[in-house]
Amino acid sequence: NDRAKLRSIHLGLSLVFFAALLTAGEFAFAFFVDRSDAFNATNVSRRWTELHIDRERNALGFRDRGEFPKTVPGGARRICFVGDSFTMGHGIVDMSDRFSDRAAAELEAQRPGGFAVANIADLGLEIAQIEGRVKALFNEGYQIDLVVYVVCLNDIEYYADLLRPGDDDAGEAGPGKTGKPFFLLSRTYFLNWLYARYMQFTRPEVGGYYDRLKDAYDSKAWTPFRRHLDALDAVCRAHHAELRVAVFPFLHNLGDDYPFTGAHRKIDEYCRERGVRVLDLEPVFREHAGERLTVNAFDAHPNERAHAIAARAVMNSLLDDLVRPEQDEERN
Repeated sequence: NDRAKLRSIHLGLSLVFFAALLTAGEFAFAFFVDRSDAFNATNVSRRWTELHIDRERNALGFRDRGEFPKTVPGGARRICFVGDSFTMGHGIVDMSDRFSDRAAAELEAQRPGGFAVANIADLGLEIAQIEGRVKALFNEGYQIDLVVYVVCLNDIEYYADLLRPGDDDAGEAGPGKTGKPFFLLSRTYFLNWLYARYMQFTRPEVGGYYDRLKDAYDSKAWTPFRRHLDALDAVCRAHHAELRVAVFPFLHNLGDDYPFTGAHRKIDEYCRERGVRVLDLEPVFREHAGERLTVNAFDAHPNERAHAIAARAVMNSLLDDLVRPEQDEERN
């Protein structure tokens, strides 16, 4: 009858309109959206990583403008910043905006030719991999005079058996399941992004991730984490280099109720007991808690403003002695 035909027409038009909206969204995300997300869990973020990180790596695979020769000419001291995506600058397009590069520029301005600064961090590195990377460079004969290990608090997660959001790629059959990915979720940009957001806000293991991470510092996970810190310090000392540590807070939940205060205190106390110079960046960033410090709403990595704040703190409180003797001589 006419009513049934009309319903069919309305349904067909609705489907066409819905398909047009999805097509428009896919077109926009495929050609105009260029942004990262916190755990690199979407095709949009993976494309961002390929464009702004993978294409900027030097011969040794580090995201750094300069190459990494075995020795530094002219008697300069080499400083290596090592860590994970916070240190590498996930979400930062221009490498010169990273805190390591800002510190390098200031060191060069204050003592030209005195230091060669390298960023040897990488995405997703945890403490054992960081120790292994530094140890391998020493064993291969690379000159390193000072290692600055920038701790991101999730460096302990491997030992706490935590599932990171994004460990199961968007579009897979689901947590704990097997099967071929549904191509509309795994091979697109817009639908893939929507699915990742859905998984982020509906999976209970994702929602409790930060609570479990906080508890890891009071669990047995602390023992292997500390053991690798011991080994990192030991390998630096064995090769006549110095280890220093900076601890980055999670910037999305700063404030009076910041949940990781105990973790910061534990790392700080460990470093001081071992004689490792340490800078806790949480009190520094607490003064800027009202500012926008993260890359975007779905990427809690530090943005350019946060990197600038970190660079100033590193120069003032962690690397200040590298240029102070010259300044003292000038005053005398």
